[in-house]
Amino acid sequence: MTNEKRIQQVALERGIPSAGPYPWMRIANKVLGKLGVPVELHRRFDHHNEMVSAEQVVNFDLLMDEVLSRNITGDVVELGCYTGHTAAVLARMLHAHGDTRKLHVFDRFDIELGRVIGVREEFEERLRRVNVPMPIIHQGDVFGLTPEDLPSAIAFAHIDLGVGGEIALHERLVLHAMELVYPRLSKGGIIVLMDFHLPGVTVKGNDSNPGATKAATAFFADKPEKMRPLNGGPCSHGFVRKA
Repeated sequence: MTNEKRIQQVALERGIPSAGPYPWMRIANKVLGKLGVPVELHRRFDHHNEMVSAEQVVNFDLLMDEVLSRNITGDVVELGCYTGHTAAVLARMLHAHGDTRKLHVFDRFDIELGRVIGVREEFEERLRRVNVPMPIIHQGDVFGLTPEDLPSAIAFAHIDLGVGGEIALHERLVLHAMELVYPRLSKGGIIVLMDFHLPGVTVKGNDSNPGATKAATAFFADKPEKMRPLNGGPCSHGFVRKA
């Protein structure tokens, strides 16, 4: 199995049905293969309506598996969950491992992007469709959170707070999220940051929310850890493992 097909398979298993090519592309690729044409058709990622790429799902799978197999202490949190694309992935991973730790999600649920109408309703419906326990939902502005609003110990955190807009505001928001999560992150615990992007290093991902990288660079300037970029295909993200 090629690496591309493995990525698509894992994404499909984790509840991202749009990971594979369209049916007509599969037929066309078979024809191209028989003709010896060294070209393969793929879907174009829709940044307006798709919230997580197949490559990112594979990264989540590997990093979450590391946290769970090493039995890192703490719950799983996601700050900025929108309609639940990544929350569903994380919930399915916990369920697949038979792990009973809690998944906490934090979002305002009032920012509608693309074709979405009714963010929280779509979030809850997505989680029901993948047949996993509903996460503990915390509705409200992340700026209003204090450390006491988060679990006392965190094993894995995903921070995804970008909606376009003002770079400086996004930087402050991500910095605030880091200040909430990092002190409660267990040794060996992992933070994944959506939109972390290093020009010339990040392979194909867009630098769609530069405030994320600015915030991570500032926050970890005096820490023993540094954020590391991941290959997320058309989407940028990175991770840090607490020393």
